[in-house]
Amino acid sequence: MAAPHQVALGGGWGLWQWFCVRAAGFPADLVESLVDPELAGLADAANGGAPAEDYLARFRVAERALARALHRVAADPRVREAVAWQNPAALDNGFDTLLRRDPRTVSRTGRHRRIEALVTSYLHRYCLKNDTIGFFGPLRWGRIDPAQVEPVRLVHDGTGGDRTLYLEGWALAALGRALAPPLRPWLVPRLLPLLDADGEDLRVPLAEPVFLDPVDAAVLRALRPDRTAREVVDVVRADPAARTTDPERIRAALDRLYVDRRIEWTLEAPPDDLHPAATMRAVVDRVDDPAVRGPARAALDRLTAAAAGVAAARGDATAVRDALSTLDATFTDLTGEAPVRAAGQLYAGRTLVFEECREPDTITIGPAALDALRAPLALLLDSARWYTAAGAALYRRALRTHFDQLATRRPGGPVPLAELWLAARGVLIDDPEPVVRPLTRALAARWERLLAVDDGERRVWRDAAGLRAGVAAAFPAGPPGWPAAAQHSPDLMIAAPDLAAVVAGNVDWVLGELHPGYHTMRYASWVECHPAPDELARAMAADLSAGTVRLASTGAQGGSATRLSPRLHAPADRRLVFAPDTCGHDPEHDLVVGGCEVLDSDGRLVVRRRRDGVCHDLLEVLADLVAANLMPHFRLLSPAAHRPRLTIGRLVVSRESWTLPAGAIDFAADPDEARRFRRARAWAGRHGLPRHVFVRCTGEKKPVYVDLAGLASVEVLSRAARRAARTAGADARVTVTEMLPAPDQLWFTSPDGQRRSAELRFVASPG
Repeated sequence: MAAPHQVALGGGWGLWQWFCVRAAGFPADLVESLVDPELAGLADAANGGAPAEDYLARFRVAERALARALHRVAADPRVREAVAWQNPAALDNGFDTLLRRDPRTVSRTGRHRRIEALVTSYLHRYCLKNDTIGFFGPLRWGRIDPAQVEPVRLVHDGTGGDRTLYLEGWALAALGRALAPPLRPWLVPRLLPLLDADGEDLRVPLAEPVFLDPVDAAVLRALRPDRTAREVVDVVRADPAARTTDPERIRAALDRLYVDRRIEWTLEAPPDDLHPAATMRAVVDRVDDPAVRGPARAALDRLTAAAAGVAAARGDATAVRDALSTLDATFTDLTGEAPVRAAGQLYAGRTLVFEECREPDTITIGPAALDALRAPLALLLDSARWYTAAGAALYRRALRTHFDQLATRRPGGPVPLAELWLAARGVLIDDPEPVVRPLTRALAARWERLLAVDDGERRVWRDAAGLRAGVAAAFPAGPPGWPAAAQHSPDLMIAAPDLAAVVAGNVDWVLGELHPGYHTMRYASWVECHPAPDELARAMAADLSAGTVRLASTGAQGGSATRLSPRLHAPADRRLVFAPDTCGHDPEHDLVVGGCEVLDSDGRLVVRRRRDGVCHDLLEVLADLVAANLMPHFRLLSPAAHRPRLTIGRLVVSRESWTLPAGAIDFAADPDEARRFRRARAWAGRHGLPRHVFVRCTGEKKPVYVDLAGLASVEVLSRAARRAARTAGADARVTVTEMLPAPDQLWFTSPDGQRRSAELRFVASPG
């Protein structure tokens, strides 16, 4: 029987009643203006031996039509605003450059085609990628209603939705560092998390303990999460072991510990705080010296006022760009730092602010919509559970190797967790592939034996009932790899021409991704957008009633951007604190890496907190890292030159794909655009590619949409292939995957009736 927060799926699984909808912010039809199917047909005919004159004449018409269409896109106010939010430089150096040229007379040089490809790429992303950021990728929350008769109900609210602007935590951290020196007496110093004070010794990973001066030792003993430096001075003065009551000596000890990187001591807010400016303002307001409080308060006010100016500029691309420029200049003036981090990277919380937008549409699913999904999805979830258990076993083996090597230095004694953390960084963070690769091969091998797929086929269908016994044998039931691995997050899409077809039951489901052992609806800004966040928290507590160990958030490089920081922590959860910028934790409850050790308990590695002996399984403590490493690699079929579309029941579990050397895109370097487009069409025909595909090249984090009937799309593809060949050489690969649902199968519509790409993100757990 399903729990109150679930709807029974079958096979011992349930789906959370709440799900979220990730949809493109612009209609899919908007990209149609960039393509010319007639040109593609003439190119195919010319490749087949027909005279090329008709093709060349149409090419000249098509390139002018494309120039006009892209000119309209570059002038579209909403597209321009989206780009202004995401990358103002692209607006200045790409979109506006295009607008300065007359589309009727422009010479389509290589540089001009590069700008066209830039504009095309942004439009493709806004129209056909299921992102969730700002008004060009708004979030919607939906619910499975067990009493609903219709399979799907979609009701548009009629309002414009909610737009909320957030300052990134890393930006406030930089401001906090700049403001901290005069504020330090009122700030809370804390020991860095890889260190541990033990009497007059300071434990340092991979080194002998450091002997502490009595004053330094007393200072470290006095540190508490709610104790300011002034209060620390008072406590140390009352500590006989400090051997001093001189406040200057104690303050000098604090300064020395900070300079020596033993403590962090700055104006800060937790990295997952969605409102860090308010948190830091509260700290500043408690400063009782007006001469110190005033400048800090003024600096915070300047930054927040500049951010408010960005929010006020919504709806006008130029105003947004100018307001962001003002914000950037204000930030640099206040901090001396650049207003962008990780320049050139995607999905990294690079800029100072981000916007989250929630559309208030009512989206509900009735049980009938799930009927076609139940049996095949349950089989996938069974294999996901096995995947986490097998992955945990591989990680236990790898961690055991590192533990045994470190233990030789301490025969019979425990190993400091900080040392194991550093020694195992490779398999946990830097390069998990040696551990993960055997698992992904084993998963694919089991599924490929079950499915008996012939790569010569284009479409493969299997019956879920016929697979059930084989799946049970290949992926035997057992506990998940770690407690939180009881939860899995499938991203699912509905393929249907319109809502009426969905209501009539004429629908297929398409699996986008399955995130094993990972909860993908717990992100901070998403939870804040939820109409009833307490219901999500109760659902999480019901799934994981015993509590888990979660990685404490960090805004440092490699950590999560503020909006992607996890929420939905149960009261019993503990956090593993490892990063210098993690603050606001309770050392009495959470696990601080420097304060823990690892020992062998009857053949099992456990983490023990020194202060009270509380123990946790090592894999449970490191589970978030393990899950993040396993999650991207859950695939039923291993890569191959060609893989067919694979459907179980009415769920497409693997879309048709092709994996080729980048050099196989032999047209990419052809400088003659008319000839290159013909060659691209011939290449697509040789491989039997559909018109609408997603392409991912070596070195790219995310796939890009390509319409093989479009000149601009072929330019995007050619540039991506050339870039991959330059960076990876002969090892460069290109993976092409059919777009499914295809553009004519996008059922989800906006209030104006225009079709949008959309996916539904669910959470599944035993039930």
